[in-house]
Amino acid sequence: LLNVLVTDNCVDVFTDLKSYKKYKYILYKFSSDKTNFVVDNAAELTKSDGNNCEEYYKFYKKITCKKDPYFAVYDFDYEKPGEDYRNKIIFISWIPENADIQNKTISAASKEVLKTKLDISFQIAGTIANNIEFEQ
Repeated sequence: LLNVLVTDNCVDVFTDLKSYKKYKYILYKFSSDKTNFVVDNAAELTKSDGNNCEEYYKFYKKITCKKDPYFAVYDFDYEKPGEDYRNKIIFISWIPENADIQNKTISAASKEVLKTKLDISFQIAGTIANNIEFEQ
């Protein structure tokens, strides 16, 4: 089983999110021949962004309707009680229960490649929608 490769574009778009705060989240998927990860959607940060619940819910609806495995990087802002706002970049793997077995197998073998290449330590994995739900 070959690992799926991470293209330079995947890394470049992630750098724009991490270093320049250009995006709120990025959705990655497999290329049609399943040899590379590709950027499916990079949601630009807008001035009106600010309500974490609303922002995350839009993202959540977008990813959980996918029937194929998707991977996401989400730039999450949160407040720790008694402290200032903080920020954490989260890697989210969405491998739905109803995805075909080949896609599930490739995803399981390849998600670490993407996570490692982007150098993200915090990860959430989901196979059903409530695995990745936002809880306040």
